[in-house]
Amino acid sequence: MAHAISPDHPIVGTWQLVSFTENDIETGAVTHPMGERAKAAVIYTADGYVITLFTAEGRTPPLAPLSTDQEAVDLYRSMIAFAGRYELKGAKLVYHPEISWNEAWNGTTQERLYKVNPSRLEVSSVPAVSTLTGRTTVFSLVWERMP
Repeated sequence: MAHAISPDHPIVGTWQLVSFTENDIETGAVTHPMGERAKAAVIYTADGYVITLFTAEGRTPPLAPLSTDQEAVDLYRSMIAFAGRYELKGAKLVYHPEISWNEAWNGTTQERLYKVNPSRLEVSSVPAVSTLTGRTTVFSLVWERMP
């Protein structure tokens, strides 16, 4: 069962991505793993559900209605998508993905740190192996509330 969040909590609503960066723990390098103009949206409901979709900058549509194997791989590797439950525990935002683009996420617990006000949401990960780069990183997301 989802954990209810006050409908007045500033996280409740629809957000669009402003920036997505990863900081490589070993080298200290900061990159934009999905490009500087990645697109994403996330929706948090008051009844404790979340759905999010990220797409990388520069995605190429398939040339035909049925994509080739390589086109399918390229599309899969240039997105992140999941839906499920979320809960707030102090400064932690905890996700429980139930459906995702990556079956390995389903049934897991994903902890993030967050700060939110009515117009801006900042989320960062704990150090983990990136599904995009395979390196140990901390990623940071900045969101703005959709009008």
